[in-house]
Amino acid sequence: MNNEGIRKLALSHGFAEAYFVEPPRYKDEELIKSAEDRSIIWDASALPYDAAAILVWAYAPYAASERIPSYYINSNAAYHSAAAMARELEAMGVSAKRAELPVKSLLFDSGVAIPLKSSLAAIPPYGTRMAIQCMLLASDGGNAFKAESYIRPQGRLCNTCRSCEKACPAGAISEDGLNVKKCMRYYMDGADYPDWVYKIQTTHVGCEVCQQVCPYNAKLCIAEPPPEAREAYDLERLASGDTKAARLLVGKNMTGNGKLQKEAVNFLNRDKEK
Repeated sequence: MNNEGIRKLALSHGFAEAYFVEPPRYKDEELIKSAEDRSIIWDASALPYDAAAILVWAYAPYAASERIPSYYINSNAAYHSAAAMARELEAMGVSAKRAELPVKSLLFDSGVAIPLKSSLAAIPPYGTRMAIQCMLLASDGGNAFKAESYIRPQGRLCNTCRSCEKACPAGAISEDGLNVKKCMRYYMDGADYPDWVYKIQTTHVGCEVCQQVCPYNAKLCIAEPPPEAREAYDLERLASGDTKAARLLVGKNMTGNGKLQKEAVNFLNRDKEK
């Protein structure tokens, strides 16, 4: 097994591409201990990992009018595919570990992706519409993995484009980049959202407005949400408290504290006001 073998396996599990970069080297013992408590590998310097595979799950977005979260549905699918891939590699005797790593830093430092003022990463031809999973790989026996060299795609449309600045409902993006504390997504990991977030929120769980207008995504096809997603995210159903199916689609970690029910009630009330 080598880089190309991992790439082929990733494709068979639904990923669009795999990039191979140097693993990050952490020295902060407290950070390492915290990560180990969550069963996540951070400290590559203490372990025999030779490369980090960045697995790209590309997806087609839903129409801007949809409130179903295309990113989080695909991110959850990518998570489960990466876990299945890791199990398959373990069964083959390959030393591989799915890991939570600083994805953007890896993408930018390796030259794989273009940094945008919205704080997102763009990889042609996937634009920003991708979910990333990372896997640490160790060379042993007949397995050989190594970091590869990449040339960053040329051009940065942010230099002349203000689409995301104008479209951001929270006014969180400027020529200087993203003010994270103005971004509504910053507040969506808490038990509840500030009132102003409920007033401008357009999509369950997160916000996709900057991606909807980004020129890097202009050539991507628009997908129709699958029937199971439409059924699970029916507003009346969610407002009644029946959120189990919807939570399974995006991951339970993103939807605790009755978030989906509150969002559905909010959307229904706003629709009535209109």
